[in-house]
Amino acid sequence: MKQHKQKLGLVILAAVALLAITVIIFSSLKGTKEVKAEFPNFDQITVQFSPEGFNEAEQPYIGNKEAPITIVEFSEYKCPACKIWNEEVLPELKREYLDTGKAVLYYVDYPFLAPDSNLAALAGETLYQQNQEYFWIYHHKMSELQGKKDDIWATKSFILDLVRTHIPEADIKKFEKDLDNRTYSANIKKDLMLVDHYQVRGTPTVFVNGKEVEDVSFAGIQAAIENL
Repeated sequence: MKQHKQKLGLVILAAVALLAITVIIFSSLKGTKEVKAEFPNFDQITVQFSPEGFNEAEQPYIGNKEAPITIVEFSEYKCPACKIWNEEVLPELKREYLDTGKAVLYYVDYPFLAPDSNLAALAGETLYQQNQEYFWIYHHKMSELQGKKDDIWATKSFILDLVRTHIPEADIKKFEKDLDNRTYSANIKKDLMLVDHYQVRGTPTVFVNGKEVEDVSFAGIQAAIENL
């Protein structure tokens, strides 16, 4: 009888341990799914689109659309080189060419570094659909507050806090709803189709009047403009 009770006790302990392990594994998998669900997957998006130019009509821009010089930047919010470009090269381009009406710059999303890159790009597009000024504020603050490339930092909570703090005039309820519904995913998918069409290999990648510029420093872009 004593041995029977001991065996029964061991069986119960084993069953409890197995149940606990199952719960832990299930919770872990569920958590993983929830993390993945936070970020859009543009591979799942299908859109009828034939790249013609850089789809300028749907891109955020700075400068004079009628200018003879067109600059196109492919960029990624988590890219450290893009942060440097935005903070060192773009201000010079803006001062010399964009604010003077000599050129126009179009921004094209190329999210590729991590899942939260997709959310960062979609958030920018969603704000752009509300007001282009909101987009450029977001663009500037995302560069300024950029986290480490390998960290998952461009989360929904981070982005909502950024918008509430730095773009208080935005319709935050509409923004969050559109972000959750992935309303403008097709726009990002079109940008990614442009990436493939123009064989863009990384960020920042810059084109001047349709020709890729190898040296994306201010001096390099200025030389490309002067050589047109």
